[in-house]
Amino acid sequence: MRVAFFTDSFRKNLGGLTRAAISLHDRLTRAGYAVRVFTLPQTGGPLHPGDVRLVRAIPLRPVPGLPPDSHLAWDYREVRRELAAWRPDVVHLHTLLPVSWLGLLAARSLGIPVVATYHANVRSAAMVLPAGKAVAAVVGPLVRTFYNRCDAVIAPSRFAAGELRRFGVRRPVEVISNGIDLDRFAPTQPVRPEEASGAAGPAEPRWPERPVTVLFAGRLSPDKGVDSLLEALEIALREEPGLRARIAGDGPLAGAVRRALAPHIAAGRVTLCGHVPWEAMPAEYGAADILLFPSRTETQGLAALEAMAAGLPVVAVRAGALPELVRDGESGITAAPGDAEALARAVLLLARDPDLRHRLGAGARAVAGEHEAGRVLEQVLALYARVAGARAGRGEVHRRGAA
Repeated sequence: MRVAFFTDSFRKNLGGLTRAAISLHDRLTRAGYAVRVFTLPQTGGPLHPGDVRLVRAIPLRPVPGLPPDSHLAWDYREVRRELAAWRPDVVHLHTLLPVSWLGLLAARSLGIPVVATYHANVRSAAMVLPAGKAVAAVVGPLVRTFYNRCDAVIAPSRFAAGELRRFGVRRPVEVISNGIDLDRFAPTQPVRPEEASGAAGPAEPRWPERPVTVLFAGRLSPDKGVDSLLEALEIALREEPGLRARIAGDGPLAGAVRRALAPHIAAGRVTLCGHVPWEAMPAEYGAADILLFPSRTETQGLAALEAMAAGLPVVAVRAGALPELVRDGESGITAAPGDAEALARAVLLLARDPDLRHRLGAGARAVAGEHEAGRVLEQVLALYARVAGARAGRGEVHRRGAA
């Protein structure tokens, strides 16, 4: 089977959407499938290895508020020519932006079946932009028109599927997780000094335990609940002197985060890690005890899922898709959106109760197992086969009718 991906980014360190597309690409290629990726020129870092085609595009550097390597794809003719020559069995769209529109229109003109994944919560993302209400008014018709032109749509959560239905998408929607490599994020067990030296020793370690560490991983932007993050950390750090915090991420609110937490940073209780490469994230999860994730806009929540695969209990808000992963009393603790006090109380409860922390961490690992990468690949391949078979069947019926 040949699959053509369309995605605006194909380098790992640009957030969950890109990580999800790259992870699926790698699973498909390891399984022996041919995947060709159509993406945009990117100046912020090297592209992920693969069969990559850069779609000709206009740089958008002068546009305020956009990342410096943003581009606007325009070369429809070349995209159509490439698809016609390579003739994939399925086109898989990963964004709602122009590069995927080119892929959608070209595939439809060539009779190639199209699957699209709804990765980003575009309604909530629009509302945090300048003139958000005006942008949100445009988003609904755009989403409806785009996804109703596809043969099938993947939603990574039940919440995302519901959002698509509320937008008016009537094409078949299948809930398929983005998946997680459980081995990559497997919890690491501490090695006792006597084990490292080969000497026999007591059953329990005798060295002091390290401080409990709470981690935030994600883009420092309004949609990730950074306001609640800062309030919750201020409360928790004030009430529990032994608590430590690490913030792994960068973004437009990085300066505000640094200013708000300056006293704790100076005291060595908060570490701002800045941008952490995707390859280094397993070590970040391994060094933490709790994930604090107050994002309100997740269509799945890959950072939460990765942390759970690493055995971390998660403190999150009851918004978006997060309650599907973070189940109260099973894999973490949730609070109402905007309730920083409740988030802080949950962090403190876990920090002070190691038995509860370990029990919820084990539950988190079990929930992550429901999203195991191999299971997800089977579901995606089954969907590809269905849409390819259905399109082939319609073509056969059409040919018979014309005979």
